[in-house]
Amino acid sequence: MRTRAMEREQLHGPWPTDAEVLAADFPGWEISRDLLKGHGDWRAERAGQILTARTVRELRKLLEAAEGER
Repeated sequence: MRTRAMEREQLHGPWPTDAEVLAADFPGWEISRDLLKGHGDWRAERAGQILTARTVRELRKLLEAAEGER
């Protein structure tokens, strides 16, 4: 039998999200998404350096490249 708690749990997608995993993998970066005009680009910012990408997967690649340059 399904309980109300189980039903509520299923309403909230998978946890952690890909963006939360990304933020945990790159703690020195502030990860956010531009929401001014709907769902915009993903952003990573650190010490004045800003990276933007359409998807979390693309942003991860940019962050990996930026970390490799350090």
